[in-house]
Amino acid sequence: MRHVRWFFVGMTCTCLALRAGLAYGQTTPAQVAAAEKLFEAAVAEVQAGRYAEACPLLEQSHVLDPRPGTLHALAECEEKARHPEQALRHYKEYLELYARMKSPLKEKHTERARLAEAQVKKLKAEILFNQAVAHREAGRIAEACAALGESLRIDPTPGTLYSLAECEATRGRLATALGHYKEYLGLFASMKSPLRERHAERARIAEEQRKKLDAEAPRLKLVWAGEVPEGVVIKRGDATLDSKMLGTSVPMNPGEYAFLVEVPGQPLQVRKVRLEKGDRKILELTPGATQVVKDEAQPLLKDPSSTMPQPVEAPKPGMHPWKVGGIAAIGVGGAGFIAGSVLGGLAVGAKREVDAACDENFACGEKGMKVVERFQTLGNASTAMFIVGGVVLATGVTLFVLAPKTPAEKVGTVRLRGLAAPGAGYLGVEGAF
Repeated sequence: MRHVRWFFVGMTCTCLALRAGLAYGQTTPAQVAAAEKLFEAAVAEVQAGRYAEACPLLEQSHVLDPRPGTLHALAECEEKARHPEQALRHYKEYLELYARMKSPLKEKHTERARLAEAQVKKLKAEILFNQAVAHREAGRIAEACAALGESLRIDPTPGTLYSLAECEATRGRLATALGHYKEYLGLFASMKSPLRERHAERARIAEEQRKKLDAEAPRLKLVWAGEVPEGVVIKRGDATLDSKMLGTSVPMNPGEYAFLVEVPGQPLQVRKVRLEKGDRKILELTPGATQVVKDEAQPLLKDPSSTMPQPVEAPKPGMHPWKVGGIAAIGVGGAGFIAGSVLGGLAVGAKREVDAACDENFACGEKGMKVVERFQTLGNASTAMFIVGGVVLATGVTLFVLAPKTPAEKVGTVRLRGLAAPGAGYLGVEGAF
């Protein structure tokens, strides 16, 4: 360590002794040699991760022999040493040198210059982000959000976008924060590992905030009764609104808003509305409207200028209740016929088992008696279903035929088609009503 210290002292003395040569605009061989030694020492410090020691060596090397490569290395060193202001200054100096370079030297530095330009943007954004942190800690929320917005514009990163959403929510600009959270969640959905893992907790919080702000942010719907005339201009401040936005409920920040409505040939109209947290409002922009603001749950009339009640069309005559009941009864009766057919088929199958289990003298064992009981049960059930289905079906047909006709009613026709077989059944109803 003592040798390194004496090396620094020696290099410093050499730099002071050779600085006079720079006044004449020429670099002497001694200066070049000293600069190379300083550069090599700086490289060793960088390789060891000691950027705080490497950066002064690179700066001294550049003073003795101002080469663009040394200046670029110095900017990189300052950036790794967490000195963004110094790094930004050196990158800008390097780009100024690059702009004055001639070929073929310029071609050699093309890639370095491209990286330097990217780093300038990144460092500007980082400096603004740090300023935003300082503003927020001091309670200057508006200044913090402005710095974050500028940082995001220069270098759009997910982390800065998330921080801006938090800042705007703290500031009370609910709709603005909601938009930033939605944009951040869209970026998170396209992230790949390991970046996605680093943002997982932020994404969880952002989703909770999105749901919360979606309910809290006031919404405003601009409406116009009838067709919007040609040449209408709607403004809010200096911004001109697209007429396509009419009828759409849009999230807004809490506050008071004024809309200017310019209709050709008519006086300028001003529409004002105040929005609080959770409001859902409709603002009528039609000139001459008597009611201009309402809750969205109670929408305005489509044409406020019309006060005459609209004629109510008489209801068309419907089907008579007897016919409705008759059709329902026909369906139920048909279902009874089908069920009876199915049970009858099962009874026929059980009859075969009875014939197999009992002899010609109708002597059946214990097992056979159980088969006989099942046969009797199925047979009785089938008969009952046929009887009930027939009664209900007949009732339905009677109601349908005897139902009074309504005015201008077409005469209905009904045809029944049925089929019953062992183990299956079919009943169809066809008609024109």
